[in-house]
Amino acid sequence: MPDYIMTGEELARRCVDIAENYKTIYMYACYGFQVTDTTIRNKAAQNLNGWYTQANINKLRAVANQSPPTWGFDCVNLIKGILWGWWGDEEQEKGGAKYASNGIPDTNADGMIARCSDVSSDFTEIAIGEAVWMKGHIGVYIGQGLCVECTPRWSDGVQVTAVWNIGKKAGYNGRYWTKHGKIPHVDYGDGEINEDMPNYALGRRNLKRGSVGEDVVELQMALIRLGFSCGDAGADGEFGKGTEKALIAFQTASGLVPDGVFGAQSLAALKAALERMEDAPEVEARYTVTIRGLGAAEMEAMRQRWPDCEVTPE
Repeated sequence: MPDYIMTGEELARRCVDIAENYKTIYMYACYGFQVTDTTIRNKAAQNLNGWYTQANINKLRAVANQSPPTWGFDCVNLIKGILWGWWGDEEQEKGGAKYASNGIPDTNADGMIARCSDVSSDFTEIAIGEAVWMKGHIGVYIGQGLCVECTPRWSDGVQVTAVWNIGKKAGYNGRYWTKHGKIPHVDYGDGEINEDMPNYALGRRNLKRGSVGEDVVELQMALIRLGFSCGDAGADGEFGKGTEKALIAFQTASGLVPDGVFGAQSLAALKAALERMEDAPEVEARYTVTIRGLGAAEMEAMRQRWPDCEVTPE
């Protein structure tokens, strides 16, 4: 398991993509669920924290079973859903997210806050992709005095708001946050979010050499995760020579025409490969140790003490 799932910039871009390109609604204890009669019924039966009142259930039913779907998140589950692999896959109830995957545990907002590092109440040097919070509520800073949060207030769902600790901004709702800090498993470096990068969900268009966008970032991250290097640039959102080479290698390995164009067939193969990776059992590590000068009796004693150990003479 890698130490980092994504960079702070990538987390910010994912949050912006969801806020701007998907229909969302605040749905407690959901990390990107399609709002359907089934998901409403299942979550209402749990009624976690007493949130599923008749009024909230009616609110959800009003947007249920739509195409394209409305996606249900709450504040901390927006972050967890992205880190768990949510990518807006309409063929999956939870958008492609795998519960508690990638080493990210299930925790509430206060639990995620407690896991953050470099905590500060000084917002003058906040990094892109850091968490911003108050007790019981959390969001993600995306740069230029803005954050993305999922809240039932204002637009009711995932939305871009102003961080008033930095300054109020015309055209944005906002609030004062208590503190900010770095989210575990997110790599924070210098740089700013590229606001000119197109926000497409993976699969909504064909990708090829020269394509730029958030969907290219998702493709690159998936290929890298599957072991196909995209070159030194990594997941930079630009479909260059390294990404083309990685895609062709993936297409060849998947029995597809290796044309370097990411279309519907490549998308299906990519999803299947990622699912197989998620479902693959963990293989216990095995080690070989050479011990010289052992007699037959000592070798037999080792076999008796460690029955799973392979003890063979040279």
